[in-house]
Amino acid sequence: MKILWMGFLGNNHSWSICGQNICRTFINKGHDVHMVSTNGIKHFPQDLKPYLKAHVEERQQVTFNQIPIDQEYDLAISYTALRNFPAYLSRGKKKFGIWCYEFAGKNSFPEGFAKQYKFSNKIFPPSEFAKRVFLENGVPESHLKVIPHGIDFNNFNATGNKLKLNTNKSVKILCNIAQPHIRKNLGGVLDTYGKAFTKHDDVCLVVKVVDKPVTQPFEVSFKDLFNDFKKKYKDAGEVIILREYIDNIADLYRACDIVFSIPRSECFWFPGLEALGCRNVVVATGWGGQLDYLNDSNSLLVTGKEVRAPANALYWHQKPNTIYFEPDINDAVDKLRYAVNNLSALKTKFYSQDMSWLNKYTWDNVVDEMIKEYHLT
Repeated sequence: MKILWMGFLGNNHSWSICGQNICRTFINKGHDVHMVSTNGIKHFPQDLKPYLKAHVEERQQVTFNQIPIDQEYDLAISYTALRNFPAYLSRGKKKFGIWCYEFAGKNSFPEGFAKQYKFSNKIFPPSEFAKRVFLENGVPESHLKVIPHGIDFNNFNATGNKLKLNTNKSVKILCNIAQPHIRKNLGGVLDTYGKAFTKHDDVCLVVKVVDKPVTQPFEVSFKDLFNDFKKKYKDAGEVIILREYIDNIADLYRACDIVFSIPRSECFWFPGLEALGCRNVVVATGWGGQLDYLNDSNSLLVTGKEVRAPANALYWHQKPNTIYFEPDINDAVDKLRYAVNNLSALKTKFYSQDMSWLNKYTWDNVVDEMIKEYHLT
């Protein structure tokens, strides 16, 4: 097949990681792939550069007819908001869209988004939770097929290099927050850690975060949150903050014992799957897309309740019936302490069982499912 991918491919964004790996897998299977990045090429992989036909910076105004690509492709694919489907998929004989919206509720999509599904032949939400949100917004079930994202288990595994961390503490808890957004609940993570441990405990929190000035209503300042944390918890446990780009993030997972995050909403949550590959103990929110692969037999799930999402948490504009999840901090404290105090036993419990089901979450499987849909659609 001759395939066009137009969408995010740079800046280490999760959509970009999906795009890069899907394109790489199609290429490895012998397909002719043309790539157009709509968020620049920072951190764009060297091996894919021969297939990059054009790029623009994120939010740059561009007339797509001016992009030097062919007029027609067997298949056009994009991981992008529904409103971009008409432009990004227009040159495909068949058109596949990938997207998810982290906020649930009937008619929760931004105005005008739902009807854009018609500009694709099929949409692939990455989880049953993501599919539910599409259905709640009026997209027909016949137009949807859940195809989960994948990871490279040759890289995300328990063997290999470990990132050197500047701590003498025995137990390392990783919180990997790619984007400091309200829904990520970074304040809740710090609050949980502050309540759970002090500097006398043999534990260290490792926070991988993009620490940048706030420019959007849905963003939070990690600097402000961390300053508040230090004032509130005078005897707080040790914290390491990693702000720089890490060439192989799997090295960081292998350097840690527990992966901890309590987001208010996720449609897939890559860190949970990456943690399973690296044999970390996972403590995470028991609500959202990660429940397709996380359960009580392989992780510790934090309880809580559905609440209305505040206007400043949303990415476009307020919809009054939009919901997300508020994790119970007290339950998070109990589960994080339990994970630290029973680390060896939990690793044995979680990873002595058959893990072959993880093969569903590979990029080969993702592309095979897309090829199957191409022939069925």
